[in-house]
Amino acid sequence: MANEDLIYRITRAVYERLGATADEQMVEQLVTDIYREVNSSGASSSASTAEGSSSRMIISVFGLDHPGIVAGVSQILAEAGCSIIDINQTVVQGKFAMVIIGDTTRTRESTAELKERLRRAGEQLGVRIYAQREDLFNAMHRV
Repeated sequence: MANEDLIYRITRAVYERLGATADEQMVEQLVTDIYREVNSSGASSSASTAEGSSSRMIISVFGLDHPGIVAGVSQILAEAGCSIIDINQTVVQGKFAMVIIGDTTRTRESTAELKERLRRAGEQLGVRIYAQREDLFNAMHRV
């Protein structure tokens, strides 16, 4: 069974058990824990596979446009040792949107710690920042 299909099935089962109002962070952590346990004996997938990688992170940033957003988010990633693989940002009628794909292979902190730092930085920058592992992002957006 492909990793993406397994993550999708786990995610669907968790949402079915917890309901539609389940906290997304709690679901992500449960899916991550279950997936690691189930997949602990298998070989890890390559970062370039279609289902995504657990060593890559999707970071979405939304808010009103103002100077310093890209610099603020990039600074957090640089301090953590997270390389930016791809970045796309746009401004539509004063509304800012950005998506970053980051490589967390050399990150010096856990995914949860990095996500929390990004969330706090978003509050300081006046934007919303959402971050999720690429494999979980891909699987959860199939639900």
